[in-house]
Amino acid sequence: MDNQQKKFDYHEEPPKTEKINGIIYNMAAGTYKHAETIGNLYGILHDYFKGKSCRPYTSELDIFFDEENNFRPDISLICDFSKMRDDGYHGAPTLVIEVLSVSTAKRDRREKFNCYEKYGVKELWLINPEHETIEQYDLIDGTLQLQAIYFRPGTIFKSYVFEDLAISLDEAFDFYKF
Repeated sequence: MDNQQKKFDYHEEPPKTEKINGIIYNMAAGTYKHAETIGNLYGILHDYFKGKSCRPYTSELDIFFDEENNFRPDISLICDFSKMRDDGYHGAPTLVIEVLSVSTAKRDRREKFNCYEKYGVKELWLINPEHETIEQYDLIDGTLQLQAIYFRPGTIFKSYVFEDLAISLDEAFDFYKF
């Protein structure tokens, strides 16, 4: 074997990447609050959509918009399974949730936001686990428009697309205290 070649190790995971406007970015692990927020919201959505026609997915699912843009949103809600392929989802999810981190917030708010809008994501939540806020954007006439910013504590957050979906911010931001 050539010194430049590395033998494939089945125990080693390839790095997770996203392609944004043709540029490949390695994804980094987030803080424990980032991870807990994703877990809390995924659990709430998984329970809510059980037995319904939509399903939530974590960043393990690649979302392909076009040749230059494939992302791994923290949570994607898929309702049209005709676009699901073995390698991921080819199209716009109905709902995308991005949990912001210091290293990704600018890309989430700019390039990825613009792609979500261009391809017709119906609802986008940008979540800041450090400040315990949720920004809710709804697609209106082809534009993702800010509908509300929710703050903890005690607030109940409601989806615009799924009208009977209500989430307590206290539950979404229920962090382990150590």
